[in-house]
Amino acid sequence: MIEQGGIVESEANRNAVIAVTMATSRQGMGVVKELCKTNKYHIRAITRNIKSSTALELQSLNNVEIVQGDLLDPESLKKAFKGADAIFGNTTPTKGWKLFRGSIVRSYEMEQGFNLINQVKNEYEKGKLKHFIFSSISKAKDPLKNDPAPGHFSSKWDIEQYIEKLNLNKITTILRPVSYFENFENKIPGYTISKKIFPGIIGENFKWQTIAVEDIGKWVRGVLSKPDKYKNQSIDIAGEELTGLEMARTLQRIVSSEGHKANYLMIPRIAIKFLEYDIGVMADWIERSGYGADMNKLKAIQNELNIVPTSLKDWLKVKLEKQNKTQKSWSSQWKASQWKLQWDK
Repeated sequence: MIEQGGIVESEANRNAVIAVTMATSRQGMGVVKELCKTNKYHIRAITRNIKSSTALELQSLNNVEIVQGDLLDPESLKKAFKGADAIFGNTTPTKGWKLFRGSIVRSYEMEQGFNLINQVKNEYEKGKLKHFIFSSISKAKDPLKNDPAPGHFSSKWDIEQYIEKLNLNKITTILRPVSYFENFENKIPGYTISKKIFPGIIGENFKWQTIAVEDIGKWVRGVLSKPDKYKNQSIDIAGEELTGLEMARTLQRIVSSEGHKANYLMIPRIAIKFLEYDIGVMADWIERSGYGADMNKLKAIQNELNIVPTSLKDWLKVKLEKQNKTQKSWSSQWKASQWKLQWDK
């Protein structure tokens, strides 16, 4: 029995506790918000800064508890995972940009991964934890052309091997997303996504599997609904498989009514490797091998798990609407400032 606020509640009637690491990251936010919609879970949103604006946003949602926790602090994870029925685990290689290094640091992500998996094992051995979902990265479509793989890919795959080494496969579902739509939102001058430009890192005729980051939340919700079937499984997940030209044409269909012409613009590989070398290696890898999600197989799984993937078209519409609102806001502020200057004269 569990006592909550003076009311004794049976174990069978309480909502399952789902712990979500890096809850204020793009993936974490998507997972928390999607699970909220079900009203089936008590969501323990784990973040380093419980007073950040994103943490406070999550705290306002139903069935969400904000908990302090850091993947670099095993003791904080131990407390955050205590009593959880399921855990969603995510790690990041990004550690602030530095010249000649970029922002991707393998050792940084590996430390997070080892801490995460060790604490998952500890919680599992207590007998309460039943399901672990780990967010990795899609494997290659052509394994014979996998090498050299990007460092931030191999670190995720090495963490997968650590899961297997600790014999946690039987309770684990590994979701392997491909590139995010959100990655098109770079801030490189001249290569920023707009009504006229769709920027990319690969040649215009190469197929490129992509997914909306929020859709990872849909997949987590889906596999949690059928845990026995999806434990001890790894799934490469994607929403679209288009060439750069096809992506630009998708954008063109949206903006054509406004008289705009959208073009695909490839960021020069030498510039990518200078700014973020591992992303340049990733671009080489996509052209050479490509992500390996089976799009036909995914359709069947999506139907079973009631997952409706976000299309690039729909994502772009929302993106452009936000841009329009921002531009109108700036325009209004500028006009107001001009009026004030005139009034003050």
